[in-house]
Amino acid sequence: MPNKKYIITVAALSVVILVATGINHRITQHIVNKTIADQQEEIAVKAADTVEIWLAQQMKILTATADSVPLPALAPNDETLKPLKMAMKAGHFSDVYIGRSDGLLIDGADWTPPTNYDPRLRPWYQRAITVGEISFTTPYIDLVTNKFVIALVKPLIVNGKIIGVMSADTVLDTLVDNVMNLKVGETGHAFIVQKDGTILVHRNQNYVMQQKLQDIESDLANRLNHFKNKDVGTVTYHSKDMRDHVLSFSQIDNSDWFMCVTVPRIEAYSITRKTTMIFATEMALRVLGFLALVALFVVGLSGLGLYFYRKSYSSAIEQHQLELTGINKDLQWNIIKRKEVETYYKTLFNVANDAFMITNGSKCAECNHKAIELFGFPKNDIIGKGILELSPVNQPDGSSSAHKLEKILSAALHDEQQVFRWSFIKSDGMEFPTSVSWKIFKLKDEELTLYSIRDISKRVDAEMQLIQAHKLAAAGEMLGAIAHQWRQPLNTLSTYISSLQAAHYNNKLEKSFVEKLVTGANRQIHFMSKTIDDFRNFSKPSKSKGPVDALKVVISAVKLLEAQVKHADIALSVINKTSTHSLMVFGYRREFVHVLVNLLVNAKDAILQRTLEAGDATLAKTIKVVVSHDEHIVQIEICDSGCGIPEDLMLRIFNPYFTTKGSTSGSGLGLYMSKMIVEKQMSGSLTAANTDSGAKFTIKLNKILADSSQ
Repeated sequence: MPNKKYIITVAALSVVILVATGINHRITQHIVNKTIADQQEEIAVKAADTVEIWLAQQMKILTATADSVPLPALAPNDETLKPLKMAMKAGHFSDVYIGRSDGLLIDGADWTPPTNYDPRLRPWYQRAITVGEISFTTPYIDLVTNKFVIALVKPLIVNGKIIGVMSADTVLDTLVDNVMNLKVGETGHAFIVQKDGTILVHRNQNYVMQQKLQDIESDLANRLNHFKNKDVGTVTYHSKDMRDHVLSFSQIDNSDWFMCVTVPRIEAYSITRKTTMIFATEMALRVLGFLALVALFVVGLSGLGLYFYRKSYSSAIEQHQLELTGINKDLQWNIIKRKEVETYYKTLFNVANDAFMITNGSKCAECNHKAIELFGFPKNDIIGKGILELSPVNQPDGSSSAHKLEKILSAALHDEQQVFRWSFIKSDGMEFPTSVSWKIFKLKDEELTLYSIRDISKRVDAEMQLIQAHKLAAAGEMLGAIAHQWRQPLNTLSTYISSLQAAHYNNKLEKSFVEKLVTGANRQIHFMSKTIDDFRNFSKPSKSKGPVDALKVVISAVKLLEAQVKHADIALSVINKTSTHSLMVFGYRREFVHVLVNLLVNAKDAILQRTLEAGDATLAKTIKVVVSHDEHIVQIEICDSGCGIPEDLMLRIFNPYFTTKGSTSGSGLGLYMSKMIVEKQMSGSLTAANTDSGAKFTIKLNKILADSSQ
């Protein structure tokens, strides 16, 4: 009788455990599926943001170019063509051109159209007329390059009437190079489609404008309604390669384009499994552990009853045999579980996305597969090496690797976990940036160090590309300033030429008169050439980090904005409190110029905003750049008489994409990138505060000797 009850009890507990395991499995699958969708949607949203930023910068360049051409007198002359050619270089356009309302084409690439060519019948012209504002077209075949292009178009309006359309062509390959190189898993990829499914950008060029997504993936035919109902979402489908795929999409602002990323579900699951396995396993172990405890309690009570029931029939030898058998099973169970746990954590160590290294003393004692892949050395070549043996002599900030490592080690000895940027060297000698997390711990009375190393080359490259893109946008805005700065020299040259004709008719072409005109003309031409040199140097990225004269950078930034500030009737002054002509800091010169230009432009805009809001043109309009220093610090203050910074926004002004100017006149990246350049690339600080008369931005940088090479 007791045996029957015992069997029934164990059977009931087994059913309970089975049901609990099934529920746990469903919960785990839900977590995995939700995490897969969230991760893929995040990739799609970031890729869409990249396209939006790229299109916005291109549109700013086109807008600045449109503002710099003489709208009332558009003609194929130098005054119209020069801004078009400069815009081609600034925006990397294949062509920038204007179609007048009378059918005349003015082409920046000097293309001669066929006799029967009418720009008013082209898609780009009709798009601008239809929309009535700056926009872009769907891809079409360009008559000059015979390639797929998208055209950015802007109607040219004078006195409320459209007199023509300015357009800039970007070859679709440029968008493919900038965006479609996104890697998703091992075989996943990104592409762009219209809302109706027409493929606009794809790694397979045969699909572009020739196929719809539902035609090449028939299982998506009934799922494209998601594009009409959502801006961001995820769908699953069975691909023609007979595998289940996950497709996430995000709509690109101001368009009916959708950025899509697709990846086989098994690859997405493999990535997600690493982040959800621990959580799911912990939940399963808790449930099963609780049920096992209940089962053990019930089985123990049943065994106790069985023991007393059979005690009169059992001998002492049989009792000892049962106890030894139980001990043996417990030992076997413990050994099996220990091996399972060891295998589990060793698997996590080797499949991690980050490189792991464990050092004993100063030498590497163990590393995972990612470390072998990252450094390019065989495992035996990494084992036994120290961190400095895998590092360059100097880090990118100019400091000695050995000296910097010594400081980090000193902090780690105080039980502080260290997270820092560090440059390593691959087996081929190439230097690459990483983010390193370093922690010292003890294992069996032995002191070990664990390094978690993540390659951030793509992130660093993206930061530099973002900075350069913003500089190019700023360069586009400065085209108008250059045109304004050239106007006076051009008028002067025109006067010189006219005086030659008058002197000829009056028989006054004497040698002294001609020499005077030539000298004056050369002076104006030299001024215009110097303006172009300043603009070209501002647009180029700095190739290397080194000593920078802060005073010269301030003068360069002021000269770049001199025409804009003067045109706005603002008094701009530089106050040197240093009693010296050279203040050396360490960093990137052209990026530092870009920071000061950003801050000066913001100061100018704040003054104009205050004047507009007050409706009083007599308000004081001043910008002061104050340079000072002490034994260790160079300080640059930019003070304006503008509207100041609202206190509730003070903590947000350095956030990326935050702007108070509106999306049409501000990208929200200027102050963010300025802070990133000063603090991350030049090891300084950039802060903001309000004053009695406006706002003040303060830059502090470490001072170095003029001949320092650190």
